[in-house]
Amino acid sequence: MTKTIVHISGDYPDDYKPEKTRAVSSLVDAVQDTFDQQVYSINRVAASGYDIAQKLAQSPLKPKFNLQMEQVESGVTTIRYDGLPAGLYMAATLSHLADKIGDDIVARGIKPDIIHAHKLTLEGLLAERLSGRIGCPYALSIQVNTDRKILKHRPDLRNTYRRIYQNAAIVFPFSVMGQRICDGWLGKREKPTVLLPCTSVEDKIIPPQFVEPRLASVFNMKDRVNKNASALVKASRVLETRHRGFEFHLYGGGSPSDENAIDDLVAQQKAAAFSRKGHIPHSQVQSMLNGMCGFALVSKRETFGMVFLEALLAGCPVVFPKDWAIDGFFDDETFALGASAHDQQAILGAMDKLIVDQKRLKEDLFRWQESGKAAQFQRNGVVGTYRDSMNSLGV
Repeated sequence: MTKTIVHISGDYPDDYKPEKTRAVSSLVDAVQDTFDQQVYSINRVAASGYDIAQKLAQSPLKPKFNLQMEQVESGVTTIRYDGLPAGLYMAATLSHLADKIGDDIVARGIKPDIIHAHKLTLEGLLAERLSGRIGCPYALSIQVNTDRKILKHRPDLRNTYRRIYQNAAIVFPFSVMGQRICDGWLGKREKPTVLLPCTSVEDKIIPPQFVEPRLASVFNMKDRVNKNASALVKASRVLETRHRGFEFHLYGGGSPSDENAIDDLVAQQKAAAFSRKGHIPHSQVQSMLNGMCGFALVSKRETFGMVFLEALLAGCPVVFPKDWAIDGFFDDETFALGASAHDQQAILGAMDKLIVDQKRLKEDLFRWQESGKAAQFQRNGVVGTYRDSMNSLGV
């Protein structure tokens, strides 16, 4: 019998915010032939000052802010709900939202076998309440960026999060760091926990090749501060004095003001080898990376970063942000180098190693590709893990 999954996600591309990352929608699309699925895509919007005051006056303990629900034929329901900044009244707001989603599920005759909340600290609050009302178990994804931040800054909800984490039928951390952080703050689970990396349709295995001293990065220019563009520019300025013919290529779109900001960084540092290459189609990223010594991205916060795996599968060693992203997956390997986003010397040293040790790193990477270990990160492997895990639940 086909199971019915209700997904709740604040990161699902919808009519309101189509530009959201495709990590969740990619997984949902990949199992559409296996499960009956309904998606509730939630979007917090800023409430007006007048509405806030009015709602708080009516019910200061459990205010019910405005929300709008729009159903579409593709099985996705887009919800916009008013929310206060800085997490104020977050639990009350999400309880109200959960009740409205529950009303919609009942009214439409949906019979969920399991509810999948695609973050612990936000969607998890909804899933626990819906689970109690509908009488079905819930699954959680762990996204280390948001979940780590909220767990740190909301100690008042720590016991609630501990209960939600421990009682989930299954937990899918995106990353090793996500599991370590939740286990550390909320205790290790007895129920199943299954690492589930993000999937990418660009997951070809391409053998490494030895090339000129070129490094690359890929991100949208609007995210330049979090992506730590200044650290890459500073390191490039030094590397061009060490390696004849060194180049750093930055790929990604952005507005004219975003591009100007990057150009200003380059001019200030006099990093002549650093150049913007503009937008690159996703389908061309792997082939581009195969022609590089290495890929470097040392974000200040990074939930996972599919591009790191796209690079490794394409035969390109990487520098990633320590304690974020893919940290923990490759502890015993040479071709994935961690550097703290706040340690410029560590970033420089790791990027330099991509060039100096290119031959050894790429030989090690080729052995890893040939070993079959890469399969757990390829789309078919990730989707198969999710499908088998959900079907294994006794519901």
